[in-house]
Amino acid sequence: MTFLSKTLAAAVLAALAGTAPAVADDLAKIKSEGVMHALTTGNDRPNVMMDASGKPVGYEVDMCNLIADKLGVKLDLGVLAWEGLLPSITSGRTEMICSGVNITPARQEVFDFSVPYSRTAIVAMVPPDSAVTGPTDIKDKIVGAPIGADGDDVVREIGGYKELKVYPGVAEQFADFVAGRIEVAIVGDKQAAEFMKARPGIAKIVGKPYKVNLVGYPLPKGSPEMKAALDKIISDARSDGTINKMAKASFDLDDYDAALPPIGQDAPTKK
Repeated sequence: MTFLSKTLAAAVLAALAGTAPAVADDLAKIKSEGVMHALTTGNDRPNVMMDASGKPVGYEVDMCNLIADKLGVKLDLGVLAWEGLLPSITSGRTEMICSGVNITPARQEVFDFSVPYSRTAIVAMVPPDSAVTGPTDIKDKIVGAPIGADGDDVVREIGGYKELKVYPGVAEQFADFVAGRIEVAIVGDKQAAEFMKARPGIAKIVGKPYKVNLVGYPLPKGSPEMKAALDKIISDARSDGTINKMAKASFDLDDYDAALPPIGQDAPTKK
C-alpha cells in the first residue's frame, strides 16, 4: 500500500469512528424481518467473484449463506465497490459484509469483529525445480509481488533480493512468472493455489507463510448479540469441518483453518 493509500485509509477509518451506527445490534432486526442484508464487492477472486450470470459466488458467499441459514433467514446480497463496504456498516445500510475484511488494529478501534473465519497467508511460489525454501529465502533472487502491504512491502521488509518487480495485480505477476522473468512470487496462498490448479506442474508453494492476516465480520460497536450469534456459527462450522470443506472446494487448500486462532477465540488486539 502506498503512503497516500495508507493516509486515505486512515482518514476513512477516523471518519467512520465518528459516525454513530444506525442500529447497535442487528440480530433482533434480522430475525424479525426474516432477511439478512449483506454486501460484497464480487471481484475479490478467488474469495468472491461473479459467475456467468452476474451472480456473486465463492467462499465468502458460501459463508454468508451458511450464516443466514443458521439464523433461519434469507440472504439479500448486493454488490458494492470495496470503498463503500465499511461505511455501509456504520450507516446501517447493511448488516454484513461478504468480502473478506482483514482484522487490523485500526479497524478494531472502530468495529466489533466476529471470531476469525478466514485468513490470508502470504507465501512464496516458485518453479518446481527451485531450491528456494520459503518467503525469507530470497537472497540474490529476482522477486515479483503485487503492490501493497501484503506484496512489495513484505519483500522490502525481508530484503536481500537481487531485483524486485512490482505489479498492479496478480494477473501481471503470474504472467511474468510463467515467462520466467521472476524467480520467486510473493503472493497470497489462495491466489497461488488457484493459479497452480489452473496450470498443473508449473509451480509450488514452499515453506511456511511469512505472515497471516485474520479475517472476520465487522459489526457496529456494541453488538454483543450479533457477535455471539456469529461466533457460535463460525465456531461450530470449524468444529464440524464445514469451513475446511468449503475452503477446499473454493481454494483447493487443505487444513484451511489451521492458521486461525483456537476455535472460539477472537483475533488478538494489537496496538
